[in-house]
Amino acid sequence: MSGPEETYRPLVIVPTAIRKRLSLCGKPLTATELEILRWASEGKTVWEISQIRATSEATVKFHLRNIYGKLDVTNRVQAKNEAARQGLC
Repeated sequence: MSGPEETYRPLVIVPTAIRKRLSLCGKPLTATELEILRWASEGKTVWEISQIRATSEATVKFHLRNIYGKLDVTNRVQAKNEAARQGLC
């Protein structure tokens, strides 16, 4: 029979945003994500990228979040630097 110290596990709550980022980390960028990253790295705003791609701003933001998760970064500057480091653009 097990003692209480062997059966007790502290509850660790991981925020959804972190869980999603961790699940994406290391996965390759899609062609769409690479294009959006290229436009973002050229200084285009979410609105400008949405106009270029004829899509909604929400869709562009969705792709940017996925890019950040896959590259394990938190903003555009880090994404651009990490993509350059990995030879993606």
